[in-house]
Amino acid sequence: MMTKTYALFPSLMLGAVLALTGCDQPAPDSQRLSGDQTKQENGQHRVLSGKVMYRERMAMPPEATVTVTLADVSRAEAPARMIAEQTIDNPGNVPVPFTLRYDKSFADNSDAIAYAVRAEVRGGDGRLLWTTAQRHTVELGDKDAQQNVTVMLQRVAEDAQAQPATNQAEAKAGGATFWAAGDEPRWQLAIYPQTRLVFVWNYGDNSLTTANPGAKTEGTETIYMASSETGALKVEISEQDCGDAMSGESYPYTVKVTRNDTLYSGCGQDL
Repeated sequence: MMTKTYALFPSLMLGAVLALTGCDQPAPDSQRLSGDQTKQENGQHRVLSGKVMYRERMAMPPEATVTVTLADVSRAEAPARMIAEQTIDNPGNVPVPFTLRYDKSFADNSDAIAYAVRAEVRGGDGRLLWTTAQRHTVELGDKDAQQNVTVMLQRVAEDAQAQPATNQAEAKAGGATFWAAGDEPRWQLAIYPQTRLVFVWNYGDNSLTTANPGAKTEGTETIYMASSETGALKVEISEQDCGDAMSGESYPYTVKVTRNDTLYSGCGQDL
């Protein structure tokens, strides 16, 4: 089992690019520590340990990867802010133990701050297999506390990822909370909170599914920066009225999707 552990210092967080995911979804903004640095910084850090579980009696596929994050989720109106992350390659089967190192200043903070742990399992092809379906709140305190946190994951339905929704009704029934579409060529986007973004283009001939990384909010604009092994998506949702030239309908959001280097423009709405 190979693991990569990251810790984020408070000074770095001030300049971080945040992303809001759906609920408790943290934005990547971390600093990797070498073995020597880990020893030197040991007095400045505390450890949160636990295990990742799921209920299905099935093995993880070969080359699976488990990612566990610790984030500040106290600001309901703002993106969750990641303070530690660990990536575990080829973890074997559950339970998968994890160890998150975080700066001790977070535990010493006297303000009322909520912290949560989330995790996900991806296959060797980057496809999301299991993910956190509910908030796992933790308290940061004494360095000997919180040594037995259990993060329970929910399996992501294979058919939901393999068969993208063809219309708003199907997307909503599958759990999507936002829908966007445009023309030239025809494309569509469904956003599923906490799990995935599904982008379909070329009149339905091509599709790209990524994990939902959470979104960053800038004024009246919401931005998703998502990627998988097969492509990258940048989704920009602006609170500007949008008219569909083909149908003549009006929508509350103007949406731009950049797939790799190709830009698609259209309209969107909440479901």
